Amino acid sequence: MRSQLITTHRTCNQNCTYCNVRVVADVRADIHTGAVLARLRDASAQKVREVVLSGGEPGMRSDLPGLVAEARRGGAAEVTLETNATLLDADRARALHAAGLTLARVNLTAWGDALDAITRDPGGFARTLDGLRALLAAGVAVEVSAVVIRATLGSLGALPEQLVEALGPSLRGLRVRVPTESPDPSQLVTYEEACAALSAAHASARRVGLSLKLAPDSGPPPCFFPQPAAVSSLYALTPGAAPRSDHAHPPPCASCSLRDRCLGVPTAYLARHPDTALRPITEDRVRRRLSLIDTVEDQVRRELAQPSRYTDQVTGEVVDETLVRVNFHCNQSCAFCFVSTHLPPATDAAVRDAIVTAARAGHRVSLTGGEPTLNPRLVEYVALAREHGPHVVALQTNAVRLADPALTDALVAAGVGWVMVSLHAVTAELSDALTESPGTFARTLLGLDQLHRHAGVTLVINFVLMARNRDALLPMVRLVAARWPRAILNVSFVFASSDVVPTALVPRYADVLPQLFAALAEASALGVDVRGFDSMCGIPLCLVPAEARPALLGEIPADYDQGEFVHPAACDGCALAQRCYGLRRSYRDLHGDRELRAVSRPD
Repeated sequence: MRSQLITTHRTCNQNCTYCNVRVVADVRADIHTGAVLARLRDASAQKVREVVLSGGEPGMRSDLPGLVAEARRGGAAEVTLETNATLLDADRARALHAAGLTLARVNLTAWGDALDAITRDPGGFARTLDGLRALLAAGVAVEVSAVVIRATLGSLGALPEQLVEALGPSLRGLRVRVPTESPDPSQLVTYEEACAALSAAHASARRVGLSLKLAPDSGPPPCFFPQPAAVSSLYALTPGAAPRSDHAHPPPCASCSLRDRCLGVPTAYLARHPDTALRPITEDRVRRRLSLIDTVEDQVRRELAQPSRYTDQVTGEVVDETLVRVNFHCNQSCAFCFVSTHLPPATDAAVRDAIVTAARAGHRVSLTGGEPTLNPRLVEYVALAREHGPHVVALQTNAVRLADPALTDALVAAGVGWVMVSLHAVTAELSDALTESPGTFARTLLGLDQLHRHAGVTLVINFVLMARNRDALLPMVRLVAARWPRAILNVSFVFASSDVVPTALVPRYADVLPQLFAALAEASALGVDVRGFDSMCGIPLCLVPAEARPALLGEIPADYDQGEFVHPAACDGCALAQRCYGLRRSYRDLHGDRELRAVSRPD
C-alpha cells in the first residue's frame, strides 16, 4: 500500500461552506492519543509508504509532533499534514519539521476576504499566510490545496500568481479538488464550469512556474476538457488503477483508451447530472501524454537522475555526466518536449542525494528540469555539486528567470560554468508560439545577455530544428554572431518520442538540409561555432558536411543508446559507424532510412 489517510479528529477551527467532514464534537474514544497511535501502528503493519494526517484540523492537537514522529518511526518514508495552518507558528513548524514532517498540504482556496467568507473564519486568511511562511521557514515542503466551487470559479485562475507573489517560488505546488458533495449543494459546479476554471489556473500556473495538479481521486476526467492533451500535466493516470465503489464508467467509457487508468465519474456527480455527455479519448498520443508508466513515486525516482556523456572539444576527453532533474514542471509548454512535466518534483533529500552521488563518482553534474530555475534551492544545489565533484556545474534552462542579474550572478558564483539555453526562433511571434508561452521570448533574450557577460561561463544556445522553424536557423546564426558572439550554437533535431511529440513537427532530413547548409556556411563566415551533430539529439553524421562534423568524435559505448537508434543497411561499412548514433527508430518508422549514405572516410 502506498498511502494511508489517518483522521486525527473531525472538529475544526474553521467551517468551510463546502466541507462535509467537520463535526461539532468528536467521540472522545476515537480521538485520544492512544487511539490515533493505534491507527498509526495499523498503518505501519501494512507497510505504507506515506501517512497522511488529516481532520478536521490536526493543528488543534498539542500532540501533533508526536504523531508525526510515531508515523516516521513506524516506517513511513513520507508524512503529510493536511491543515489550514492557522494554528501553526514558527515554534510549532520547527517542531513538526524536527519530528519528520515531509509535506504540509495547506488549505487556501481563495484570496483575502474571499477565503474568510468561505471558511467563515474572520482573519483566517492572514493567519493561514503566517502559518505558510512559518512552515517554509522551518524547511517543510508546502503544497497548497484549493477547491473549485461556485465561490471560487472566478478567482481560481489568479490563485497561482497570487501564491507565488506572496510566498515566492518555494511552494511545491497547487493541488485542486472539485467536490461532488457539500452541505450547501448550491456551491457545487458542473464539470464544464470546473474545466474552464482549471484551464485558467493551468495557464496562470504555467506563467509563474508553479506545479498544478488535480487531486488523484477528483474529477473531472480528462475527457471533459475540450483539449485534454493541453492540460495533461493536471493528471497522473496509471494503468491498472483500482476501481472505486463511489465512481462509475458510463457506457461511452467502453471505447476510451484511458478506461484502464481513469476512475470514471463520481456516482454523486452522475446522480446530480444523469445526462452527462462524455467524449471518449481515442487518440494514442493523448493517451500517452495523460499516462504514467508506473506509480508517481517510481516514475519520479526513475527520471530524477539519468546518465549522459559529452566530448570536450578541446581535449577530446569523453566525460561521464549525470542529468539531475531538480523539478519537472516548466514555465513554458513546448509541444516537442519529451520531459514528464506532469510529475511533481522529487524531495529535496532525493535531489541532494542524486547530486552528491553523481559528483563523488566524478561525473559532471548537469542540473535540468522541467525548468530548473523554478526550484528555489537551485543555487544550493549548484554549490553542493561543486563541493563534491571535480567539474564545473552545468545548467540546462530556458533562461527566462535568468533575466534577473542577481539570480544569474548567484548561480555563477556557486559554481555554474556551462549553460545550455533553449531558443528556437528569432522573433517573439514564432518563439512564443513554439513554447506556447507568450512573453517568454523577450525574457530569454535578456537571460542570455546576463549569461554572456560572464566570460568564464561556456554559453551554449540550443536550437531544436523542426518543420515550423527551419527558416529561422540562418537568422539565428546572425543573431548569435551579433548579440552573443562567444556563444556556441547547438543544433538539435526534433524527434518523435513515443509519448508526446506530434509527428507533424518532424520533417524529413532532406526538407531541412538546405537551410542547415546555408546556416553552416553563414556561421563559418561570421565565426559562429556550431555543434550538436554528434549527440543523441543530432543528425546522422553522413548527412552533415564533412567540414561541420566534430573533429574529435568519441566512440559510443555499446548499448549506450538503450535501443533508441538503429544502423540500417546503408550504414554497413561506414567509417563513422562507431561514432554515430545512426537513425532514431521513431524517425525510421515515420520517414524510412533511404536518406542515409555510408561515409567511406571520416573526413
